[in-house]
Amino acid sequence: MPAKPPPPLFPPVHPTRRPKCLHTSASSPSPPPPPPPPASSSSSSLQRLINLSIPFSGTHSLPQTQHAIDTDTCNVLIKSDTHSGSHLRSLLVFTTMLQASIPPDLLTFPPLLKSVARLFLPDLGLSIHGCVVKTGSDSDVFVNTALVSMYCSLGRVGDARHVFAEMPERNSVTWNAMITGYVHNRRFREAHELFSRMLGSGLDLGEVTVVTALSACSHLGALSQGIWIHNYIESHGLRLNVFVGTALIDMYMKCGVIDEASKVFQAMRVKNVFSWNALITGYAMNGEGEAALEAFDEMIMEKVKPDGVTFLALLCACCHQGLIDKGRKLFVGMEEDFGLRPRIEHYGCMVDLLGRAGLLEEAHKLIATMPMKADAAVWRALLAGCRIHGDLQLRELAIRKLLDLEPENGENYILLANLLARDRRWTDVGKVRQMMGKKRMKKDPGCSLIEVDNRVHEFVVSDRFQRKGLEEIFTMLAAMKRELKLAGYAVDTEMASYDLEEEEKEMAVMHHSEKLALAFGLVRAQHGSTVRIVKNLRMCVDCHTFFKLVSEVYQRKIVVRDKNRFHHFGGGVCSCKDYW
Repeated sequence: MPAKPPPPLFPPVHPTRRPKCLHTSASSPSPPPPPPPPASSSSSSLQRLINLSIPFSGTHSLPQTQHAIDTDTCNVLIKSDTHSGSHLRSLLVFTTMLQASIPPDLLTFPPLLKSVARLFLPDLGLSIHGCVVKTGSDSDVFVNTALVSMYCSLGRVGDARHVFAEMPERNSVTWNAMITGYVHNRRFREAHELFSRMLGSGLDLGEVTVVTALSACSHLGALSQGIWIHNYIESHGLRLNVFVGTALIDMYMKCGVIDEASKVFQAMRVKNVFSWNALITGYAMNGEGEAALEAFDEMIMEKVKPDGVTFLALLCACCHQGLIDKGRKLFVGMEEDFGLRPRIEHYGCMVDLLGRAGLLEEAHKLIATMPMKADAAVWRALLAGCRIHGDLQLRELAIRKLLDLEPENGENYILLANLLARDRRWTDVGKVRQMMGKKRMKKDPGCSLIEVDNRVHEFVVSDRFQRKGLEEIFTMLAAMKRELKLAGYAVDTEMASYDLEEEEKEMAVMHHSEKLALAFGLVRAQHGSTVRIVKNLRMCVDCHTFFKLVSEVYQRKIVVRDKNRFHHFGGGVCSCKDYW
């Protein structure tokens, strides 16, 4: 277990107020004990700095006597400690520096802020920001960039954006720090929008920037922007190294464009395990299980050693394709042939594989013999198999385990409510909902993203189904429903969780977020183009049937990436073969 970070060395500064400098004075609060003793002279302060540094690092070679301490000396120590990973010592040097009344300058703060981020000390970071403002260093692009990076690393993206917005000057590193911060904090839409702004600033894109921007495109399904970046890479002669190439493969696979991802992979001169994993995972999530297995065989022939991620992707490929025997062989072989001990994620995949195939007893036995305690994901995988094949006894066991392991997770109560609704036990459904209300649990709303005209549009279902501004979408959706009824479509309301009238159930199911996004795509997207949608939850049975019929009646290709996998619709069929 990692050591607990030390307590903040300085008092925190409220983020909404102008930060105050840390420099000690008669009116400023004293730092918590134990502080170093007051300095009697600059030479004794220097001696303390040297004594502080030498026992921990052999990289310092400063003279120990007869030299007056100054800012440059402190900066050397701070930079050296930060770059060597001695982040706490970097902060201690800064503490001593302030107590010796030695003023920091522009070179002091960038490595210091990096150490604060590595130690995850948000209060200290706010205080040092105050010192930056007090010393007038907040006009320097490098200091501000370090502040942006620090705040993003601490998860304080709003503070980072505030610093970014007020910077008098930005360079490509600054833009990249902010975009990377958005991506690492899973705020992909903001990353995508900021990248578009960066393009308008006229700055050239470097390797790090394009990799980060491609990551945002991957999560949003923003194919048009991803293609633009790919064209930029080629036209500006950026290297197709393992980082750029792997990011391109990941982007194309997560946008459902398998052929382009394969072309990028073949064009790469150097490939590592991450490149192979991106390819194999992409094949697996797009329902190309056989291609994933063939890529794995080629990987072994190229003498690239697989890792746990490789086998996780392979087991997922087997799960999506129903390849039971192959999955068993891979699961055993990862340890026997490659010395890789299965982690709980691999056991979860095997339980999912067996459960979906109806081998529920074998799946339960595997859980019982696992070398570690089964987590909620494993029991949720078993529950999915029980839901498909109707094993009531194991279903009840899985539900009890889930509620024991995650009593505060609203998703588990939603699963229970859905199962009760399937059995039409409306009184019990009401009790579950009432329990959720008492515990203030909420279900994550269905959210779907679609890229049209180089913009990512978001659709979220609400209980009130607000129509303002969505008139053309609802009009299109109603027209689609009429057309599909002529082709035999009937709304599947079996999983509606409320004891509602049938008409209300139909409205609830018809307004799922992916249907709204599909209607918008048919209205706004170029005629004949593929409609691509990303959803945050698993696609329901009714939406799956609806999309298959739309692909046939409207003669459109539709690609949906849900929480678990891709669905490629065309001509009335889906690539998953209704096995998802």
